[in-house]
Amino acid sequence: MIVKIEIRRATMREHDTLLRNVYQFYLYEYSTFMTDWRVLAGGRFYETDLDGIWTDKGRHVFLIYADDDLAGFAFIEEVAKSYLTGEAQIIFMEEFYILSYFQKQGVGEKAAGLLFDHFPGKWEVSELPQNVRAQAFWRKVIGRYTNDNFREITIPEKDYVVQMFDNR
Repeated sequence: MIVKIEIRRATMREHDTLLRNVYQFYLYEYSTFMTDWRVLAGGRFYETDLDGIWTDKGRHVFLIYADDDLAGFAFIEEVAKSYLTGEAQIIFMEEFYILSYFQKQGVGEKAAGLLFDHFPGKWEVSELPQNVRAQAFWRKVIGRYTNDNFREITIPEKDYVVQMFDNR
């Protein structure tokens, strides 16, 4: 039984290699929905989503720990204007991943709540329409966090389902 969930801010100097390695698990799971993704000659997925992760203003990288074991990561981005909805001053859950061993143990929900609490404001969380597991997870987590005070929209032209809420 997991007792303690923590989010810890990651730094490039200390965590770049660790994050890149764990990110491969995330890309592997995500490749289920991206049928054209292949591994490179070195056996790794291309990590373009990590470009600028340490230097872009407004981006925050967190590692998620469960009882001091690495359980996942989250990338949060504060943006002046949402590229999905056009809303101003948004906090965007850019990437969120819990390693499979820690899934279905409450780790993701607790970590998401800690991240939401850390960044009060207007939030957007998005998933691909075909990723029904992620949609169910976020509906449950955000629903509990907001007492069902959130909106959900589908943006077919951008191929996303988006949950929106304000926790100020």
